[in-house]
Parts: sequence; structure tokens; C-alpha cells
Amino acid sequence: MSTAEQRHTRFLDAGLRILGTDGYPGLKQSAVCTTVGVTTGSFYYAFGSWADYTSALIGYWRDQANDLLIARVESIDDPQERIDALTEVGLQLPHASEAAIRVWAAHDPDVHRAITEVDDARIAVIADSYTRLGLPAVTARHYAVTAVLMMIGYQSAGRSDIVDLDWAFQSLRAQAAAAADVAG
Repeated sequence: MSTAEQRHTRFLDAGLRILGTDGYPGLKQSAVCTTVGVTTGSFYYAFGSWADYTSALIGYWRDQANDLLIARVESIDDPQERIDALTEVGLQLPHASEAAIRVWAAHDPDVHRAITEVDDARIAVIADSYTRLGLPAVTARHYAVTAVLMMIGYQSAGRSDIVDLDWAFQSLRAQAAAAADVAG
């Protein structure tokens, strides 16, 4: 990774941390610079404007918290192993940062578009996995939408006990497996 890429990554990681700890209202240039330990001049050396930064931040989040994870899961052929991996991914997402991004999306159409695309991609890979497990496509999509909505609810509630989300995912998974057994 080049020095410029490392500099960008430091700023982007700082933005995600700020979103996770202080929420969308805390995402300010001064907070990012303080977190990274640099001046605003260094910020503008790395990013031409705040808009460039926030656009890069959403792209970075999307890549780190979605695209790379989905690619890893899609490489798994066994449907049960794939669902296990999806569950683990869903539990390890940066939930506080994503909750802040969802608040941000209510105020910014570009962020709204990005989070909608991320949710749609998540639904698609989960539905595909449930279809591979033996559920009809329509039913698989319903389970996938339910899983994503449960996660969004967990994020929006600001819950800190991941055990609750894990229990919800495991319950949904057991219900889907039973439905697949009936369908198969």
C-alpha cells in the first residue's frame, strides 16, 4: 500500500470509528483530524474537500463492510456453511457505525442510495444461500429480508449485547432449515 493510500485509510478508519462512537452528528472534519492526529492542511492534502472525503468514506465502508465480505461468502459452495458464514459476518459488522450511516442516509441521497444498494446486495446473497438450502426463491427472499430487517432493528435500537442478534439469527435459521426440509 502506498503512502497516499495509507494516509487515506487512516482518515477513513477514523471516520468509521467516529461514526461508531459519536454517531453521524459527531462526524466533523475537526474530529477526523483530531482522531488521526493531523492538521486540517493534512486533511486537504489527502482529500480535496469534505464532500470528497465523505464520498470516499461511504465507498470505503461499503467495500470493507459489504463487498469484500460478500465475495468471501460467495466463494463457499456448501449452503449450510455459507449460511454459517453469513451469520458470522452479520454478527461482526460494525453495527454502531452502520446505525450512524443509516441516520446519515436520511439526510443525504447519495448515502441513502449506497445503504439501499448494500442492503439489497445482502438480501440477494442471503436469499441465494437459502435457495441453495432448498427453499423456493420467494420464500428464500422473505427469510433474507427478515434477516436484514432484524439486523437493521438491532442497529437502530443501539443494543450492545450481540447475543440478542445471534439468537434472532439462529432462530430464523432454524425456521428456514425446517421450511427447507418440508419443501425438499
